[in-house]
Amino acid sequence: MLLSDLLGVQVVTADGGELGRVHDVVLVQDGPMGAQGRAGLRLHALAVGARSLGSQLGYAQGTVQGPWLLRRLFHRPPRLIPWLAIVERDDERIVVDPSLVPAEPR
Repeated sequence: MLLSDLLGVQVVTADGGELGRVHDVVLVQDGPMGAQGRAGLRLHALAVGARSLGSQLGYAQGTVQGPWLLRRLFHRPPRLIPWLAIVERDDERIVVDPSLVPAEPR
């Protein structure tokens, strides 16, 4: 699977609720060791919701410290949907188990 297969895909719950579109993913480096001595990457979660200007500037991830006023205005963490919550996936949408979806961050 390629990242481009996931980006922009609509995410819905099995009971019909719309969560938004995938705009990023969270990878964890805890897979099997590769030839270069580094652990492989594993897809941990999907970042879902409206992609904002703040996320494009790096404020959503918390990596940009920038001026405090901009950080205050733009810091809106994405909604992370665990990869284990996915029950069905195709090219048009991803269906998730609503009981495994965390509440939307503030």
